[in-house]
Amino acid sequence: MDYSERERISHVARRLGFGVEPEIVEGAADVDEAISMALDLSTPTPPPEPVAPSDMGEARSPEQREAPYRYWFTQLVGGPRRIEERLTWFWHDHFATGIQKVKVPYLMFVQHATIRKLATGSFADLLGAIAIDPAMLIYLDGVQNAVDRINENFGREVMELFTLGRGNYTEADVVAASRAFSGWVVPRAGPRAQRRGLTPWEATFVPTRHDGGTKTLLGVTGDLDAQGAIDVILDQPQTAVFVSAKLYRELVGTYPDLDTNERIAATFRRDWSIMALVEEIAAHPAFVSDEAIRAKVRTPLERAVGVAQSLEADAPALGRGIFQALRAVQFVPFAPPNVAGFPKGSRLLGPYQLVHGFDLTMALPERLPDLAAAEIAARLGIFDLTDRTRSVIDAATDPFVRTALTINAPEYFVT
Repeated sequence: MDYSERERISHVARRLGFGVEPEIVEGAADVDEAISMALDLSTPTPPPEPVAPSDMGEARSPEQREAPYRYWFTQLVGGPRRIEERLTWFWHDHFATGIQKVKVPYLMFVQHATIRKLATGSFADLLGAIAIDPAMLIYLDGVQNAVDRINENFGREVMELFTLGRGNYTEADVVAASRAFSGWVVPRAGPRAQRRGLTPWEATFVPTRHDGGTKTLLGVTGDLDAQGAIDVILDQPQTAVFVSAKLYRELVGTYPDLDTNERIAATFRRDWSIMALVEEIAAHPAFVSDEAIRAKVRTPLERAVGVAQSLEADAPALGRGIFQALRAVQFVPFAPPNVAGFPKGSRLLGPYQLVHGFDLTMALPERLPDLAAAEIAARLGIFDLTDRTRSVIDAATDPFVRTALTINAPEYFVT
């Protein structure tokens, strides 16, 4: 397809932001300006403010359950730093952690705050923080990982999913890494933590639970602890190759060739600057190429946020509608199906997912303007409709039906 300049600008906004990003799409004169607007970090984001619960009863209260979603949905829809939203989601999916097992919403909110703070900073700092994050320690059984009863879950996943990729470590490396990460606990609020002088809900290192013996990890021998293991993993060239390729795929929509991957990995490895990597990817000709535009399947969350940004949905109805629609297709933030993260690509296009795409109509306002297909699509950041899509939508006589068809058109299901 011969894409218009406006479609290319919208592509930039979608990939470097989240949803349809009307301000960028309507305000940018060209692709370069759209990139500059999307990467602008000059306006501060209101920081998340998790409130620690006093006991398990409060930890599971409605307010504690709703607070993380209320904050994150607000920032996704209207936050001022668009690349921060894209990267916060990317790292949330990369370091997938689920409320199903953690069970304490406050800890998920704290992890979100950590990811958001470091999402545009240093990957080395982010990886180190995640390794001892309370929610991650619970989710991947780090709290059970102690000398003489080593739990290998995080030691394996930190290499397989978070840094090196499968096939770039041995089973002996898994054991060594797990031993290095041993000794951390997360005290719950209550008399026991109070008696021991521990701060509830914070990751706490207990020396007697740590395996202080000599380990050999990825060819490096020493009495490694958590930070020591992280340093060894970061020293592996494959870490930069693996992570940079994954972020390239997130932003461009296609996989980098070997030369491109090596070049961007070298940039990343210099000081682990996430924004330096993003800027190099965005400057690559492939980023706005025909092959990149509409190369990805739009996630249910991106579709929902796009509806919220563009169609002026009622706030209470929007919150309920988004949550119900996302829950129906098992794509609720803070609740990935497993440690590998949320489904992607063609797995989002099954019959069940396509049918439930119409659940997003629950978030639409009762009164909708009487607009033609092209006008509705433009609000959703779609400027190059096929003739078939346009004719199907315009054939509907009711504005609500035309809008419902547009948010479920093939052009809106891809990004």
